[in-house]
Amino acid sequence: MPKPIIIQQDLEFPVYGISFNSEDVLFVGGGGGANRSGVSFELKGDCLTQLNSLNLSEKEDCPMSIACHPQLPLLAVEYLMLQTSKDYSVKKLNTKKEKSKDVAEYQKVTRYSRSGNYLVTAFSDGRVSILNTKNGTLLFPSFQFKDVQDVDFDAKEEYVVIATLKEVTVISLQEKGIIVQVIDSPRLNRQSVCQIRAVRYATFEGQETLYAIINSTSKGHAFICAWKLSQQRKYPVTKPKTVGICRKNVTCFSVSPVGDLLAFASNDLSVSLLDAQKYKPLLKVNQIHGFAITDLTFNHSGKYLATAGADNLCKVIRLDINKKLDMREIFYRVIYGILSILLFVLLMHLTGQIFGQFESHPNIKDDLHYFY
Repeated sequence: MPKPIIIQQDLEFPVYGISFNSEDVLFVGGGGGANRSGVSFELKGDCLTQLNSLNLSEKEDCPMSIACHPQLPLLAVEYLMLQTSKDYSVKKLNTKKEKSKDVAEYQKVTRYSRSGNYLVTAFSDGRVSILNTKNGTLLFPSFQFKDVQDVDFDAKEEYVVIATLKEVTVISLQEKGIIVQVIDSPRLNRQSVCQIRAVRYATFEGQETLYAIINSTSKGHAFICAWKLSQQRKYPVTKPKTVGICRKNVTCFSVSPVGDLLAFASNDLSVSLLDAQKYKPLLKVNQIHGFAITDLTFNHSGKYLATAGADNLCKVIRLDINKKLDMREIFYRVIYGILSILLFVLLMHLTGQIFGQFESHPNIKDDLHYFY
């Protein structure tokens, strides 16, 4: 596979959170010390152009996670709700989002549901809250977990899944916070110690799948668990399909909007792409950052994959994977069709020769009649 085109943007602060809006504008959040910043970049072709920036005060938290509303010009940053205008200037809105009382805690996960009707926030102290964005109120009382790693909504916004180091908890939104199932962290064997790093829902060609990234702390490897969800009854799920994906631990994970690609970053500072159905490697970029990779996100078309790093860099990889896969599939189908036609012609030719021998040798037919 040819070397991918990578767009690089140098920043003046460590980058912790990134998110695309529906117009391919990339919002970048991060900071360190007194520098608590948020920047927006417009993606055109293979260039990133800075549109605007917002510096938060020292009294406000450093943005560790951000999320763009899938439809509206809204940006969730920590406990703040920001509104963007046409020139991407930003103003703060009055919201009822929760803020941690402990200054040492931070908002680890910020994620909208597919329609944007719900917003989930997870703090480093384990508190998980789900906000109804239509009226700005909590959908139900917050949950308290230990070592929260990731949170995601399913496609129909019926469930929210919460990953901690040791288990995955599925909660019903329609039943106001009822816990539907708790899935323990799988083990490779009795000796290995495994931890859950990330969790995501994805839907491809009508089939919804729940993915979980598992790190083996004893061996330093990573594997993915996939549960195919039934449309009639999604839960409880049973044994997943488990595939090894990396010889290093995974730090970040993302799924393309179409659900056909899986992206992950590992602690060897590489970013890899997998086919979501066959789990075959499609792309690997080594040493894409000089320090820890903190976030991954696709744009809405799935053509670009953005990465964030603590090395003050934000990078965008242009993906030509889908086109290459389509052309390859067309090529294989054409070859298969040609071979099928040749085989059919050969079979008809041999059949014609056999019947021709019967017609030209009547004694053979007489012998066969005598035999039967």
